[in-house]
Formats: sequence, structure tokens, C-alpha cells
Amino acid sequence: MKISPNWLAFLPNKSIGKKLCLLLILPAITGCASMGPQLSVTPQRYRLDLQVSPQAHSLTGRAVLDLSAEHITNRQPDGTAHVELLLHPDLRLDSVRASGVSVVGVRHGRVPKKDEELLPRSHYIILDHPAKSFTLFVDYHGNLFQDVSAGEKAGEIHNFQMQAHIGEEGVYLGGGYWYPHPAVEGEAVSALADYTVIVESTNDFEWVAGADRAPELSRQTGRLAWRTSYPVDSMVLVGGQHKTFQKTIRGTKVSLHLKESQIDYVDGLFEAVERNFSHYEPLIGKYPAKEFSIVDNFFSSGFAFPSFTLLSSAVIDMGKRSQTAHGYIDHEMLHSWWGNGVHVDTEDGNWCEALASYGANYYGYVLDGNKEEARRKRRNYCHFLSRIKPEKDKPLGTYGQEDGCGRGIAYQKGAMVFHMLAKKIGQDQFWSVMRKFTHDFVGHYASWDDIRGLCEAEFGDSLERFFRQWVRSGAAPMLSLDEARYDSSDKVLTLRLEQGEPAFELDVPIRITHPNGFLDIVVPLSSATGEITLAVDVIPLTVEVDPDYDIFRKIPVEQIIPTTAATRSKDSLVVVMPSGDVPESFTSLKSIFAEGKDDENVTVFKAGQIEQGRLADTNLLILGEAVRDPYIEAFLSAIQFPLKWIDGGFEFDGVTFSQPGDAVLCTARQPGVQGGGVTVLFANSNKAIPRAMLIPFYDHSAVIFHDQKPIIRSDFEIHNIVEVDRS
Repeated sequence: MKISPNWLAFLPNKSIGKKLCLLLILPAITGCASMGPQLSVTPQRYRLDLQVSPQAHSLTGRAVLDLSAEHITNRQPDGTAHVELLLHPDLRLDSVRASGVSVVGVRHGRVPKKDEELLPRSHYIILDHPAKSFTLFVDYHGNLFQDVSAGEKAGEIHNFQMQAHIGEEGVYLGGGYWYPHPAVEGEAVSALADYTVIVESTNDFEWVAGADRAPELSRQTGRLAWRTSYPVDSMVLVGGQHKTFQKTIRGTKVSLHLKESQIDYVDGLFEAVERNFSHYEPLIGKYPAKEFSIVDNFFSSGFAFPSFTLLSSAVIDMGKRSQTAHGYIDHEMLHSWWGNGVHVDTEDGNWCEALASYGANYYGYVLDGNKEEARRKRRNYCHFLSRIKPEKDKPLGTYGQEDGCGRGIAYQKGAMVFHMLAKKIGQDQFWSVMRKFTHDFVGHYASWDDIRGLCEAEFGDSLERFFRQWVRSGAAPMLSLDEARYDSSDKVLTLRLEQGEPAFELDVPIRITHPNGFLDIVVPLSSATGEITLAVDVIPLTVEVDPDYDIFRKIPVEQIIPTTAATRSKDSLVVVMPSGDVPESFTSLKSIFAEGKDDENVTVFKAGQIEQGRLADTNLLILGEAVRDPYIEAFLSAIQFPLKWIDGGFEFDGVTFSQPGDAVLCTARQPGVQGGGVTVLFANSNKAIPRAMLIPFYDHSAVIFHDQKPIIRSDFEIHNIVEVDRS
């Protein structure tokens, strides 16, 4: 086992010269020695000295842990106590040294049963008369290998099963106890600590750690080295056969770790990083680390860590779209501030995905000046909520907790909650809060209550009810306008609004149209039903409630915009394939739409073989030339599907698309299924078929593609406009 000759240099000054107690090839202790009670310890510093062999899947390491102990008086009569260290079950603990305390021995726990959840193995380090602070030196080794393909799912961009893997295709040490962690009973969050990481370089691998490069330490050791700029909750190390490109942007060293085939994306990626820094640093404060890297990954991911983001090849290979569209690189970069700079106190729920989704996925369009797309995002967030099952409508503040809300609530409702919060306290005031949030909490844990406290200080009033109804509770109002009448003699407009139960405290935007334009006003509503009278000097023609979707609310099912989400919902699905050979992309798309459904509820027909009556009361996915089946043509005509099929192509909205690279993805409402959909994917050639894994992420009713790139998007939106009774 090769160990750096400089490891003594990493001891804290207080430890140098103290007695070291050494155990090599540690035997399991029997009844001859007492373990003593478990010490409650907090790690202050980690130093990880590593040698990684991708070819052999092997890791050899020394972890130096500076620990502070509590309750040291609670010892056995013989003065012993123990520290429990958790380590990956495939890693072997070889030796333990200590500074500031004597090591009596080690007991090894049983190797846990392996199932879908990776469980660490416990190692009990028995100490004699431990002091309030001491250092452990732990040597360990082993092989780390995962079945990468097992966690890859069609239509999903995150392989959450990956924990700790070393291979020639790449190295990912992101979880899985790949270095020893002290076990702290009853703690919901990891202790924040400083990290130093040293890695033996290999000839063909480039490495990135969740910290800043430490060039002076690299010079001293002759190895790659990193140090954290602020305390973090864990360490991540990744590596791959990459080409590295570097540039300094706004004082930050930016690196790109890419495959040879991705070199053409270098300029666009640097431009994306520079654009995001220029957008967000003025709003939320200086980027909290010294470096930022974008790293190509060998499995599906869009993961953010301190100082870098790990993106799957599929995301990077999207080229300009992933560089410029919101919710990709900008979302991951925002986690450098929120989630990896300011850490999430999971005892109070994960707030950082909501905040990153607001800042990137939504507010990015505001920064672009694209009001139309910003409105569309708010509208789609509301339509998302209207599709989910009632039992899934859990409080936003429970995300990340056991049996908490799902990702849709966390990302989409979360973004809307921050939009409403910014509207309430003022947009400039909101960003002032975020700058203070960054300044005060980088390197610390923060909670929803911390965010609320900062907002209240800026707002000057209590926000208790706002956070209680939007963060601590589920559900949402369903706004409707039951009556609108105008008394021309008194010039009074009377509106009867309804939101249902439970009643939220709302500021409801109202749009009144009149002969010369429209008038926007805001009215309060805090009861299930309310009658509001307004003095209006103009002659009102129509009234629309919340026309720009500034309130997170449920939409009646008949008004929800049809997208592929409608067709993928519900329990049953009929897929109609073209006759003859079926492209692999169609088979993949069928699997994506059938995800989560029982096999008996998914029926596949070939064109020309459809059973009578099978199209009327189920969600439908119709692929390729199957649209020309007479039975399909008749059905689509009956539901007024907005596409027409012509020789060599199709028509949409009066425009003909007949080039070989043209394709269309279109979803309409399925009349026979409440909230259901009929989705058609048609391409003029097999090469024009868009990538199946991306289909679920198009949240428009219709998308026209050319050479697999979207060129036209359209939504089939219903506006709930009520005519004013002036009789």
C-alpha cells in the first residue's frame, strides 16, 4: 500500500510530537477488552490521501480525521470509550493510528445485507481515556464497482443509484462511504468540516474534487491536491479520460473537462459560465469558491457539487440548447451558492432546489427580458399541480424528508412560491435578502425559517401566514369567477370570486377589458368565497382572473394544457406502432410512456391490427406512419386533432412540412379520459425522429423539429374569460 511520504505534514500543529498508538492488520477484539460507551464526536477536518486505479477498480487511502468529543466523562470504569466509523462494505480497514489518545483495539461490525440501498459497515475504534480532541489516522483499501446500467432509466436524466464506482470509463466517488465517516446517533445532518484531498495522478485521467486546487500543497507532495474554501458536508471525487480547457472569468478559474468529441462546445460552455456569473453575482453575491468546473460524466446526471457540476454526455452534447436554455447549466451553477455554499438543513426540508429552480429555470427568462416565456413557465407550474394525485400534494417544506413531497413539488411549486414571495416583499428587496443570505450562511446550514427571518427583516412585517400556507401546507386554491356584473348608474363592478377550501390569503390579479384596452387591478381574498365591489369608470366588457398566473393555483381539468404529461398519466395506455420494422427510438419511447404502469395496462398494436373500440377510453401514443391507418385517421379527425397528413409530410397551423428532416410531437386532449391525452410523434424520415429520452421534457402541446432540433413550439391554452353582465 503506497502512502504519501508527506502525510505527517498534514497533522495539525497541536498533534505533532504527541504519542502515536498503532494497530496493524487489526484483529477483532473478543471479550478481553471493553468497548466502553460510544463517543459523540464531531469531525473538524478531514485529510484524504488517495491512490486510485481505474483499471483495477481499486482505492487505497489514508483518512486523517480531526475529531472533537462530547460527553467524555461517560466512560467505562477502565476509561475506555469507542468511536464508530462507517465505511463502504467493499472497503477493508487496514490500520488505525491515533494522536492525542491511545487505541486499544477495533471491533468490526457485520457486513450489511446488500439491497437497493447501500449500507455501510461499522468499525468500532476503542480508545483509552479519550480527550476532548484527538486525531485518527485510518488506512483502508478495496475495490469499488457498480453496475452503471442498472440505474439508467429511459426518459430520466439522473442515475441516483450511483454511489461509489471506479472504472476505466470513469470514477465517481460521490457517496457510499468511500472514506470513513464517524457515526453520530440521532443527527439528521452531517457535520460541516474542512477537507484536504490528495490524489496520486494517473497518466490518462483528469481529476476534480469538491474543493479548490491547492497548488502549494501539490508542489510539496508532487501530487494533485485540493482544499475547501469553507466547511462542507462531504467530499466528492470524480475522474475521467478528459481533455481540460481553462479560462479565468470574473476572477474565477473555470475549467472544462470534456471528451475529445466535445471540443466544439468549449466556446459555448465558457460563454454560458460567463453569462451566468454576470447575471447572478450582482443578485446573490460573489461566487463562493475560487474555481468552477464543468465535467462530462459517464452516466446520466446533472449533479452539482462545491466548485463543479457533473453533467452527463447527453446534456453536454445538446450543445447550444443546454448552454443557453434555462434549467441546465445555470441551475447547477446556482447550487454553488444554494445547496453547496449555503448548506441545506434537512431537518427543515430541502429549500435549495426550489430556490435554484426559481433563479434559473424561471427567473432566467426574466433576466432575458422574455416576459412571454416567463409567463408560460408560471402557467405550466400551475398546470403541473393540477395533474398530480391528491395524495402526492404534500407540503413543499417536506422535500428531502422521509415520505416527503416529490421533485415536482420541490422544483415547480418551489419556484412559484419564491416568485410569490418576491412579489409580496418586492423584487429588489428579495435579491437584497439573497445577497445577505449568501454573505451570512456560506459554509453553514440554513433552513426555511432562516429564509423567512431574513425576508421578514427586509419586509418589516410578519410572513408567518405566507410560509405556513405555501411551505408548511399542501394544497392550493382553485380560483374561479362565478359572477361579474356592472351597474352603469353607480359605475360599480361586482365580482364574485371563489377559491375553495382551505382558504388561502391571496392578492388576486384581475384583468378588466374595456373598449379602449384593459385595466389590471389586485384584490384581496382570504375566504373560500368573496364578493368584491370596484368603482370602475370605464365600461367593462370581460374579466379574467390571474391572467398571467402570478398565483400558484389549481386549474380545472378541462382547462389543463395537453402535453405528453397528460398521455403519460393514468394507469392505462395504448401504443400504436407503424406496420413493418419499428425504429428503436419508437420502442424506447413506448417504454418511457409505459414507465410505472403494470404490463397488463399497456397494450401495443401495429397499424392495421387495432381492435375496434380500443381507442375511445384510454391514453394513446401513436407513432410514425401509424397515423395513416384509416381507423387512426378517423379517430384523430373525430377529436379534431390539429395535424393533417399529406404525401411526404404533414401540415400544422396552415404550414406544410415536407422536408426529410421535419418531425412533429403533438398532444391533444383525450375526450374519453378525464385529464388524459393523445400524443402523436411523426417524422418524415427515421433520421428526423427526435431523441426519445428528451421527449418527456418538452412541455408544449406541439413541437415541430427539423433535424431533431425544435424550431416551432405551440400550446393549446384555454383562457377563462367571463363576459360582464351589464343588463
